[in-house]
Amino acid sequence: MKNKIFKTLTLVLLISLLCTTLTGCKIQLSEDEYTVGEIPKGSYRLVYYIVNEDQNIDGDLTFKYVTDGNITKMQSYAEFDMWQYRAQVIFDTDTLIPSSSYKSNVFYSGKEKDWSVRTDYTKEKATIKAIQEDKQADKEVAKPARYLDNEMINLTLGLIEIEQGDKVYINVLVNESAMFAPYGVTNQTMETITVNGKSYECVKYSAKYAGFSLFTARESYFWYTNDRDRRLVKFVSGSQIMTLKEIIEVPADDPWLFGE
Repeated sequence: MKNKIFKTLTLVLLISLLCTTLTGCKIQLSEDEYTVGEIPKGSYRLVYYIVNEDQNIDGDLTFKYVTDGNITKMQSYAEFDMWQYRAQVIFDTDTLIPSSSYKSNVFYSGKEKDWSVRTDYTKEKATIKAIQEDKQADKEVAKPARYLDNEMINLTLGLIEIEQGDKVYINVLVNESAMFAPYGVTNQTMETITVNGKSYECVKYSAKYAGFSLFTARESYFWYTNDRDRRLVKFVSGSQIMTLKEIIEVPADDPWLFGE
C-alpha cells in the first residue's frame, strides 16, 4: 500500500498526470546499496485501523499477501463511506523488486471520477497506464537498478536492513506522478509501543521523499516488530495514523481481497 492514502491529493495528481500525458520530471536517483534481511513467508491477512481527520478517513485497511517461492503477491483494500481503495503489487520475494502494480479509487457519488493506475516493470522501462473514466495516458519510465513500488512500502520497508542511526536512499516509483524518486529511510531507534491494547518492541524508521513537493515531501514514521517477521505495527504521516489490529494466518487459496 502507498504510505499515504489521500483521496484528494491522489485525484489531483492523477488529473495533472493525465493532462500532461505523463511527462513526469527528472530527479537524481539513488545509487545506495542495501540488503534485504528477512523475506516474506507464508500467507497472511493483516488488519489495520486507519484514521485521517483531514481526509475524513476512519475505518479498517486490510492487507493480504501470499508467498509462493520467489514470488510474493500482495493486495490492500479499504472501504470508506464515500469511496473504495484497492492496490496490488507482485514482487520478487528475495529482492523485493516488483514486476507489476495496480491501484484504484472507486467513488460512490457522481461528484468524483473513478481512476486507476497500472505499472508493468517486466520490460526495459517501467510502463505506466493511468485511466480516469474515458481518459487514458501512458508513460514509459527508465528504471534504476533497484527499486520498490510505493504501494508495497508499508509491508516491506522493515525488511530492509539499516543499522540504527544510518540512512539509506531507496528508489521508489510513485505511480500517480509517473516517476521514480529517492526515499530517504533512517533507522531512528528502538521503542516499545502499545497499540490497540497490545505492546510491541519495535524498530522505528523515518522516511521522506527527496526532490518532491506537495504532500509527498512530508516525513513519515514506521514502527516494525523487532523480530524476523518485521510486521508493521504503526504508521504515522501528518494527520494519518494506522495501527495494527489483527494478524491472521490463512491458507494459500484463501480468497483475495478483490479481483482486478
